[in-house]
Formats: sequence, C-alpha cells, structure tokens
Amino acid sequence: MNEAAPLSRRSEPSMGAGSRIGKQIMLPWSKAIEIAVKSIRVRFWRSMITMSSVVLAIAFLMSIWTSTAIVASLATRPQRALDALKERLASVRSALKGGPETPDEVKTRFARDLAAAVREKRELIDEKTTAMKSASEEEAKKLQKEIDAIGEELAPAKAVVLLETYLLAQRRDAERRIGELNHLLDTERGGQGREAQAAPEPEKPASPAPAAGFITDFLSHMTPADKWLAVLALLVCFVGIVNAMFMTVQERFREIGTMKCLGALDLFIVKIFLIESATLGLIGTLLGILVGMILSTLRQLLVYGSPVLGYFPLGNILAAALLAAVIGLVLSVLAAIFPARKAARMEPVEAMRAEE
Repeated sequence: MNEAAPLSRRSEPSMGAGSRIGKQIMLPWSKAIEIAVKSIRVRFWRSMITMSSVVLAIAFLMSIWTSTAIVASLATRPQRALDALKERLASVRSALKGGPETPDEVKTRFARDLAAAVREKRELIDEKTTAMKSASEEEAKKLQKEIDAIGEELAPAKAVVLLETYLLAQRRDAERRIGELNHLLDTERGGQGREAQAAPEPEKPASPAPAAGFITDFLSHMTPADKWLAVLALLVCFVGIVNAMFMTVQERFREIGTMKCLGALDLFIVKIFLIESATLGLIGTLLGILVGMILSTLRQLLVYGSPVLGYFPLGNILAAALLAAVIGLVLSVLAAIFPARKAARMEPVEAMRAEE
C-alpha cells in the first residue's frame, strides 16, 4: 500500500487538469504531393487499368469532337475560300472595265495570285520546251506556236487579263471540289453538305470573332446523336473516376489507418486522394485525347480523303482538346471528393481491421 500510493501520485500529472494537448501540425501541400506521387508510382499500372474507363470515355468524347470539327471545316472553309476568290475575281473584272481601281493597283493588291499565275505559265512553257526535244518537226512547230502564245500572255500589258484567267480557273476548280465534298457530306452526315451548298453567300463580312465562328460551326454540325453521345461519354467518365477512387480507398484501408494513427489530419488525407485522382485523371484524359484525335482523324481521311489535310482545323481541334483536358481534370477532382472524405473520416481502428 505504501508503494502503490507514490505510483498513483506520480501518474496524476499526466492525467490531471494540468495536462495539455499539443498543437496539431498541418503538413504542407508538398508533403501531400510527395506521398501521392509515391503512391502513384507503386500502383501506376493497376490504377491506369482502373482508370481505363476514363481513357475510353475521353477518347470517345474527343473522337466525336474531332470528327465534328473536321466536318464543320470541310462544310464551311471551302465555301468561304470560294467566296473570297469570287470577290477577288470581281475586283479584277471591275479593273478591266475601268472601275475605281486601276490595273496597277489590282496587280499590287493581288500580287501573290499574279505570281502564281506567272509561275503556272512558265512551268507550262518548260513542259512544252522539254516535249519539243523528242517531237517530230511538225509537232515541234505546233509546240513552238503554243509557247509563243503563252509568252504573249506573260506580257506586262496583259498581266490583269492573265490574273483574271487564273482566278477563273481557280474558281472552277474550287466549285468542283466543293461539289465533291458536298456529295460526301450528304452521304455521311445526312444532308449537311447540301445545307452548306444552299446557304446564302455572306453579304459582307461583319465576320464574327474566330472563337465565336468556331463555336457556331461546331454546334451547327454536331448532330443530336453526337450531343447525346458526348453527354453519355462524360457520364461514363464521371462514374469511372468515382469507381476507381472507391477501389483505391478500399485497397488502402490499412495505409489510411496507419496515417491516422500517426496523427494525419482528415484534410491531409483528403489532399492526398485529390492529388492522386487529379494526376491519374489528367494522365487518362491526355491518353484519351490522343487516342480519340488520332483514330477520328484517320477515319475522316478514309472517308473524305486529302481535303481533310487541306482544311484540317488544327486550332479548333487543339481548342477542343484543351476543353476535354479541363473537363477530365475537373471531373476527376469532383468525382474523388466523396471517396476522399469517406477515407478521411474512417476511424483508425476500423481502417486497421478492414484488411485483416
């Protein structure tokens, strides 16, 4: 009894009213990032398999957007180029008829077109000159007359006439290409080519800003089915991320319990899971964007051929890719909030027992 009394008195200070709870230490974001990165390294491939639904959903979404952007470009840009060509041709014809612009002003204004016309004629002269070397005497005379006639067309006094001939040929070629594209668009997209062809010519460009024009063209050429499929892809992406994060939380119960036993705060655990989800979501989103963009472009090349490369809307597709990346990242963070809070609120004892 005499020995027990001193022991009980010695233990009183640690349990009495005078004892204090130490200040909780808030670990910085850098520590949470470090732990999250290590966790991703250990579970990377397993996590990517779990996040495969995100890759597929974003690839599907990007495929729809890439296809729509290419179709919108094929349906609008050739027609706009033809309209600009018609305006240049009208200016040249006006100058020939004594309009407000002089021939010299027209030659200066359309110097690039004039240079292309001259280059085309000179190449034709070179071809005929080469053909003369192996031609008979009669054929050589005929070729020489053609060369002389082309040389007369290249005279400085006939530069505006040459420009008119060149622009007229360019307009015919553009109209032929648009007709072929419209036929393909009619076949593939249910009459969108016909709509583009029947659309009235712009009166005078009160042209919209590039971004506004892209959005208008994009939405007008996205079919209702494409819109519903895009919404479905986003829903699949969201559900896939939630599922992936729930699985990640479930397989890390013991680790969560250990961190909480060592004094980790709920907010710190939430940070770790949000960083992991954002990182994996971004990686999955970037892979999905790359896969969807490549596959959709290849398909459009098979369907529409070389015009896809000639009118490839690189800027619009990059804008769509950036939007898809932002959507994937935001969905990754939002979808991880509930699983992360569930992990943070687990009691340490419950977490430690979960895997036993």
